[in-house]
Amino acid sequence: MPQVTLDGSNLLITLAVILIVLEALSVITKGVDAWKKLTGRDDRAREMTNIKERLSSVESWKNTVEHRFEQRDMQIKETQADTLESLKALHRIIKHLQSGNDHQKLNETDEKLFDYLVKRGVSPKTLE
Repeated sequence: MPQVTLDGSNLLITLAVILIVLEALSVITKGVDAWKKLTGRDDRAREMTNIKERLSSVESWKNTVEHRFEQRDMQIKETQADTLESLKALHRIIKHLQSGNDHQKLNETDEKLFDYLVKRGVSPKTLE
């Protein structure tokens, strides 16, 4: 068996070899991490992909909800316009009943209401 003497130069060489091996391992580890990031196999990359998918689905849901709100707003405005026209016609009828005359305004109101309802899609046959 060979005889080994532990003097200063052998100890320095051994420490240098150990440091070189550790540095090589560190470089290899960094290279593997970089490769994972480039190929998308990194856990953080997968997590970012999941977050982006969830964000996309939330944005899609938001757009759907906004569209529904816009539709509902249009329906409410149409209902308000219908109610206003009905109230105007009712007011004219009440005024006619109170005074018993002014048939001209009553006929005008009837024609306006009839035209309005026909424009809104009510069949003229159902109004008679």
